[in-house]
Amino acid sequence: MEQFLLYAKARYLKLTLLLSAIFSVVYILYEPFQPHNGGTWLGYTLGTISALLIIWLMYLGRRKRNYFSTLGTVKGWLSAHVYLGTGLLLFATLHTGFQFGYNIHTFTYALMCFVIFSGFYGTWAYIYLPRKKRENLQTLSSDEYFLNIESTDKQIRKLASGLSNTIKSIISSAIDRTELGGGVLNQLRLKDRSCLVLNDKIIANAEQLTIIDLLVTELSKSTDKKEVDELKQIIDLFGSRQRSLKIIRTDIKVSALLKIWLFFHIPVSFALLAALIAHILSVFIYW
Repeated sequence: MEQFLLYAKARYLKLTLLLSAIFSVVYILYEPFQPHNGGTWLGYTLGTISALLIIWLMYLGRRKRNYFSTLGTVKGWLSAHVYLGTGLLLFATLHTGFQFGYNIHTFTYALMCFVIFSGFYGTWAYIYLPRKKRENLQTLSSDEYFLNIESTDKQIRKLASGLSNTIKSIISSAIDRTELGGGVLNQLRLKDRSCLVLNDKIIANAEQLTIIDLLVTELSKSTDKKEVDELKQIIDLFGSRQRSLKIIRTDIKVSALLKIWLFFHIPVSFALLAALIAHILSVFIYW
């Protein structure tokens, strides 16, 4: 499938480069009777284009959900969104004439820059992270890994039923107190807050390492052949469980990285729209 950045032979990249070249040349050649700023005819022209472009770029969210629209493809809109959004950084900067201060105009410009740079991250995320997600999950889905863990847990509990109550209780607590996900920071840091109960104390069991170590120690002390066989199988199952949990945690992290930027990009986009309206009104009222 054609990547959205190369949609229609990079049509919108070429358009953005063309507009950037034209506006830059006009900016360089045009010599107003005052320093370049948003109040010259060129400043008003670039400002109008930038404002309309911001409104049009924000319409992408609506277009993505309009499945019956005939106004181009979603891939085409996304390609235009990325390239013209990048070009907006130049268009709006030329509009300002590099005149900045502590006012609503500079604040609007700063919000715009934040939205654009968060969009850069979003572009990277949607190109790289889905591939990372597929490589991590391999041929299975995350749901299938959850089912595998559920099946493994049942096997472990069945094998542990013949062990001493103490070991059985420790194994059961390791299963019951396994944690996935958690807060955003835990998801991004792959923080494993799993634990188990040992001698009435809660002990960390990150990556299932504690329970595996305890079972290996128990195995080294056991002289009962049946118990030895059961412990070996349980250790192998916890190893399998450990790998599946790591894959799921990585999948959760990748999914969080795919989504987290939207929690900044979209709200700040609406803040930018509000600031843009204030910027325009202040220009017409006070200038």
